Amino acid sequence: MSKPHSLRLSVSVALLLGAIALPAQSQQADGAKLFSQQCAACHSIVAGAPPGLGPNLHGVLGRPAGQIKGFAYSAEFKKALAKKNWTPELLDKWLEDPQNVAAGTYMMYQQPDATVRAAIIDYLKTVK
Repeated sequence: MSKPHSLRLSVSVALLLGAIALPAQSQQADGAKLFSQQCAACHSIVAGAPPGLGPNLHGVLGRPAGQIKGFAYSAEFKKALAKKNWTPELLDKWLEDPQNVAAGTYMMYQQPDATVRAAIIDYLKTVK
């Protein structure tokens, strides 16, 4: 085995081992990064910020769905989510495919990866 190949292999193994043993803070940072990459273009998480293309998600978990003043929810959303609160389970279904929760809703984002959805939801739990 040549030295450059051996060095690349050692670096690859070290990176892999580091990825396997991520501390909880790193996992939370991943959720923040994923939110920034996949959600922040439409949703704010800043307390009191006005809605953007989507409603503000500050404190979303536990609150009633469709209750942000100043955001125009679709009729389909209002009907499908009437009297429901955002739970991690409901948010997981929503992020997986909003159309399965409220057919005809405006949100087109879909996240088939349960690990990514869980990281985003865990991050949103911290945004209070």
